[in-house]
Amino acid sequence: MTRDALASLVGLGSRKGLHTEAVEELVAIGAAIASNCEPCFRFHYDKARKLGVSKEDMARAVLELAEKYLGEKVETVEAP
Repeated sequence: MTRDALASLVGLGSRKGLHTEAVEELVAIGAAIASNCEPCFRFHYDKARKLGVSKEDMARAVLELAEKYLGEKVETVEAP
């Protein structure tokens, strides 16, 4: 059951704003990486791809935070 469906059941309107399933998965990817949980990362990566989130958006969501705390640009390597 979706978040919107649950909200409807309890009489709350659907939420408008930035919160979407795709954003939820980007947050979950970040949490999986932060906790070094590869099975979690694979699960949320697959779910994000099914929702249409691009690899570039996933990388950007993680790398920008890493760069902020490292204080330097993180080098990325393109897959062959």
